[in-house]
Amino acid sequence: MARVHGLKVEDPIILRDQLNVLVHLRPAPVVARVAGTITRARRGTTWQERELSVAGHLARAGAPVVAPSAELPPGPHVHNGRVLSFWDYAPPADAVDPAAAGEALAQCHEALRSYGGSLPLLGTITEAEAVLARLAAEETIDPDTATTLLLRIHELVPMLTELRSPVQPLHGDAHLGNVLGGPLWNDWEDTCLGPVGWDAACLLAGRHGRERQEAAYAASRMGVDPGELNLWIEARSLQVTIWRWVR
Repeated sequence: MARVHGLKVEDPIILRDQLNVLVHLRPAPVVARVAGTITRARRGTTWQERELSVAGHLARAGAPVVAPSAELPPGPHVHNGRVLSFWDYAPPADAVDPAAAGEALAQCHEALRSYGGSLPLLGTITEAEAVLARLAAEETIDPDTATTLLLRIHELVPMLTELRSPVQPLHGDAHLGNVLGGPLWNDWEDTCLGPVGWDAACLLAGRHGRERQEAAYAASRMGVDPGELNLWIEARSLQVTIWRWVR
């Protein structure tokens, strides 16, 4: 697909193979993002269209993000049954400065306020509920576990709604693993509308070291009420648990 658009590709290398497969199309400064096992939960191209739209808006606003590629049409494209998009190559960072990452997230939040495209309200949570139902129907997850998870989601969502926290566009998956050298925030496919408590929970409930995560959170200036934050962290933990079954 990249060569069809005139891109010189001689030595492609896989950078990551998880829900999506990321391929550096060396020597070109381009990364192909190919939908992998994520297609078990997300069909079609709508989610990649939204990701490219959001990241393109942020890049044009000067926010610290990995931008859609300007070397060729970024997509999304469908090739041999696979959905893919093209992005600027950004070198990975051995040790991202957490404070710098938090400050960069604050800049992204500010730039997101002017995004005019359609975003789902708390899309990450509602999607997780739908994914859980599908996994249960496919018997990928045992019924007792599915029931326990679903009941807790149904308990949490009304509590989160009643918080009446201001709603704004969010990254949606704002953990330190989604920061590359720069620092540049990457992976905007989960962008949604919601209170900043969700992004705060993504940052704090990751597996990137408690001190580093807290330093990033402090620098992000989200400042969520501790009681509310605990609810968001539980909701994030439920979402992560469900997606582990997808993997």
